[in-house]
Amino acid sequence: MLKKLLLALSVVGLAAGTAQADDYPSRSIRFIIGFGAGGNADTVARILAEPMTKSLGQPVVVESKPGAGGNVASDFVSKSDPDGYTIQLMVGGHAVSAALYKSQPFDPLEDFTFVSTIGQFPFFVAARAGAYESIEDVIAKAKAAPNTIKIGHSGVGSTQHLSGELLDLETGAEFIHVPYKGGAAAATALLGGEVDLVIDTGTVISPQADAGEFDILAVTSKDRWPSQPDVPTLAETVAPDIDIVSWTGVGMPAGVSGEIADKVRASVHAALAMPDVAERISALGARPSPSSGEDMRGMIARQIEVWKKVVEASGIEKR
Repeated sequence: MLKKLLLALSVVGLAAGTAQADDYPSRSIRFIIGFGAGGNADTVARILAEPMTKSLGQPVVVESKPGAGGNVASDFVSKSDPDGYTIQLMVGGHAVSAALYKSQPFDPLEDFTFVSTIGQFPFFVAARAGAYESIEDVIAKAKAAPNTIKIGHSGVGSTQHLSGELLDLETGAEFIHVPYKGGAAAATALLGGEVDLVIDTGTVISPQADAGEFDILAVTSKDRWPSQPDVPTLAETVAPDIDIVSWTGVGMPAGVSGEIADKVRASVHAALAMPDVAERISALGARPSPSSGEDMRGMIARQIEVWKKVVEASGIEKR
């Protein structure tokens, strides 16, 4: 009798879950971002929200919950009902935070359902025009005179900062890492001669490179980047194991049904297939990169391990 009752309850639960997925969505969906309005995360979320609203048939409403490098938003999403009505615009900092914080109020992998990446983008190493012949020249001079060449970045614990620290570890060179309040400030410091190099995104570096003020010496991705095909990678020049590509993506709370996650994923992929959406994502310096949830999770897990090693080896103080 007990076995029959448990079987009946499981059948009822399965039927209820299927019905919920069939009806999904029946109301508006909150699209949570962990940063303030007007930034790149907000822009990406709004680029996707419009076509997703049309394909899902319900409003997808962007909502900002800034703080702690995106952790406030991640905590909120991880503790939300897994009913599909709360989704998150995740960024590469999700993996960095897992390495940088002593503890977090959520598990960066187990407390989320990963839906799909949206876009991927590398970082570029740039110098003032004519300052160095190549990235090989930079590394040779940094090894010959340790702690004399300064790399500007967008803040302690940023992905740009950790990328510079990884360059130290992989090449044996020793740089001075100088934090600024954002990539634009670091680029201005490079123009003014306060630092010798900057590591940042194409959107930060390209305007000065196009104006002839910066030389782009290398890209952090394993393969050359389509927008800068003549720029060599760090992997092919001075650091064979470096492959740094940051990203944006969509996540949901753990426990969301596979059917609902599939519907959201299909909506994200359909949006990224639209030429105007792809063009707007590309204009932000990213390459539209739809993926499976499994691939997104695997990528994040690998990045967490890389950044943990960098934080430990470089002696960065955990928060």
